Amino acid sequence: MEDKFTLEKYSIVEIAYAALLHDIGKFYQRTFPKSNLTEAEKDTTPINPIGQYHTHLHSGYTSRFFKEYLHRFDEFERVTSEHHKDPDGKLSMIIKKADHLASAIDRSDESCDYEEKNKRGAFITARLSSIMSEVTFGEKVSHESPVFPLSSYKQIVRPESHYHFKNIQDSADEYAKLFEEFTTQVKNRPLFTKNIDMNSYHAMYNLLNEYLVTIPASTYEGRRSSVSLYDHLKLTSAIASCLGYKECYDAAFSKDENSKVFYMLELDVSGIQSFIYKIVEGSSSKPKLTKALRGRSYFVGLVTNAISYAFLNEFSLTESNILFNTGGGAVILLPHTKDTQKKVEETALRLQHDLYDIFHNDITFVYGLVPMNCDELETFKSEKSIELKSVLGRNKMRKYAKMTSAEFFYKQAKGNNTCVMCGDEIEQGTMCTICKSIETVSQYITSEKHHDYGIYYNYDDEVLPHDKDDIFIDLNFVKIQSVENPESLYTRNHYYVDGINDFGFGNMKLSANLVPKTNNNRTLNFEEIAKWESKDDLADQFGDPKLAILKMDVDNLGGIFAFGLTKQEDVRVQRSISKYVTLSRFIEYFFTYRIIDICKKTTQQIIKDRDNIFYINYAGGDDLVIMGPAYGILYLAENIDKEFSAYTCNKNITISGGINIQKPTRPIRFGVQEAENNLEISKSGEKHAITVLNTRIPLNEYTEFLNEVEYYRDAINNEMISRSMLYNIMSNIRDCEYGRDFLRLLPRIQYVLYRSETDKNRSSLDKVKIDIVSIDSNEKLQKYILLLKLAIMLTREAGGNE
Repeated sequence: MEDKFTLEKYSIVEIAYAALLHDIGKFYQRTFPKSNLTEAEKDTTPINPIGQYHTHLHSGYTSRFFKEYLHRFDEFERVTSEHHKDPDGKLSMIIKKADHLASAIDRSDESCDYEEKNKRGAFITARLSSIMSEVTFGEKVSHESPVFPLSSYKQIVRPESHYHFKNIQDSADEYAKLFEEFTTQVKNRPLFTKNIDMNSYHAMYNLLNEYLVTIPASTYEGRRSSVSLYDHLKLTSAIASCLGYKECYDAAFSKDENSKVFYMLELDVSGIQSFIYKIVEGSSSKPKLTKALRGRSYFVGLVTNAISYAFLNEFSLTESNILFNTGGGAVILLPHTKDTQKKVEETALRLQHDLYDIFHNDITFVYGLVPMNCDELETFKSEKSIELKSVLGRNKMRKYAKMTSAEFFYKQAKGNNTCVMCGDEIEQGTMCTICKSIETVSQYITSEKHHDYGIYYNYDDEVLPHDKDDIFIDLNFVKIQSVENPESLYTRNHYYVDGINDFGFGNMKLSANLVPKTNNNRTLNFEEIAKWESKDDLADQFGDPKLAILKMDVDNLGGIFAFGLTKQEDVRVQRSISKYVTLSRFIEYFFTYRIIDICKKTTQQIIKDRDNIFYINYAGGDDLVIMGPAYGILYLAENIDKEFSAYTCNKNITISGGINIQKPTRPIRFGVQEAENNLEISKSGEKHAITVLNTRIPLNEYTEFLNEVEYYRDAINNEMISRSMLYNIMSNIRDCEYGRDFLRLLPRIQYVLYRSETDKNRSSLDKVKIDIVSIDSNEKLQKYILLLKLAIMLTREAGGNE
């Protein structure tokens, strides 16, 4: 690493590592019912000048952790653990300042970390309050916040509104159990006792993500804390990395409070959806279609990550500096130097050219860059958030402004052949280079043996040995490879890696990789999915085999991040950048991990002898696209909404969706676009709605609507209502608006019902009559038409009428 990126003798990665572990003692401290620091450990803590007692006792446990588990007895350990004392050198000042900015609402709380106060044990018994309950965008919410039980990342459950808090000893035992799991992993990694470099950083970053996400950052006064210790450490590491640049350091410690110290960079990748569904659905591609879609979705995610890491690489920063992952981009914290804007502009232009050479205009990105002083970062001020979005929006309008090469205007023909998968012109063969890479990605990620692996992003042309079946993607500016063993990376100096699932190294990514399979592990195609794995009895049970496509995303997400965490009287619910980091993480967790469990539980709810009937095409950030049999998707949408509401515990954070239902042989890209159109209809009103076949239903009415569909479906199956009679009624009313035309049809409908009435079905027909005469608006009429369509479809034999 170049000297110009360092202060004193510490490199940026060493500064980032020290900041990443500066408060690890808080975890260790809570494993004991009362303080047991030695006198030597107490020397790392400051002394209250009035009472002459030691405060910030967690610093002593940070020192103990460094010595006991990392075998560090050096200046690095001392400077890191003593960051609350009077600064001794620039690294100490950097950690103290970064900690100060990252823990704005907890600073006074930490001063209460001394023995007399800690005898009450409230800092041990307290649990992480849900940050999602603090969003006040829209309706007011109670200050009574649900809490997350203590757990590792992959064991997180929904927050509990009536959590039973345990006594001090039992709470400490819970911490001790989790701490033992964590330190066992630390002791099994010899690299932690060696030099501090990107390898030790990647390993520690991953472990902290796994074990510290439900630990509150600060609870010494027993008050609620909604920032996780992991996110506090991550943010402190990101800020410290920026302060490690001399210009930023000088600005941060200057007397001018308005000095700009940071840049916030937002990236937005465009063309993702059109790229994913850019498939020629012909005879050659159909057998590979389901895998190809999953592969294309995963592939474009790798490209998005590679773009984000490319900007970090230019400044030799770590993955901590990616504050938010937005699914289609990222928000990154950069240092404010005289060269930052130029570097960002040059990097963006180089990447855009490389992407254009490979994808033409299918995939590109734009960026927004705004400067911030310490105060603007600390509270992530609304006006700065709005400014960032405004800059990004303006740049979207002129994203090709600086692309001036002739190739941009004139795309040369590559040959007379076309790729069988995407239709692009190619010089020879049957498949283009991109689709070949995507096919390899598809095979790799859907293989049972590749559940835990790493994705290595190399910007220095250091290619690792790999087999033809491994992921290998050359994007000119980066080489992307799959990695089975973290140790194969230890000889590399500077790189980035995503640790997929339990890889245990790098930036942890949970993959919502769920597809329906046969007993011999073959991925079902869309026709088989629609037919419930080709089981005729199931197809008969659930009607005409139709494929449904569900698209959902979080409502008002931009507004939530701009205004959701407003400044309030209670200091513990004030706006801060650390809260946004935690909020982003927990929303992403729902879409990347919880969604798998919801799909499996919905499957079991419908039919118990199936493990899964749903195909997750994409789930991450704040949105998802899932395919499945029509009946299953209708109920999956309901369950996702219910689970999301229970997870957020806040009416201000809602989700909306769109469902399209089609024949499984119809091109999937058209169905996805129609699901997107339906989603837009859902968001056109008060949001928190689901639109099915162009008919909008508020999600708070959706369960009742599905119950009505079930009533009609059961009545048809039990021969209480004639399917042909309902089809006749639907045919008469489906093209009319509520008003004179509809009212004129009522006598005809009454006559149809009268002709169908018997002693056996009288009560069922009476309900139909009541439902029809209760229609008093066009909205209710459209909902009733949809009800009839679904009831008919879900009871119709395969090949029946539309």
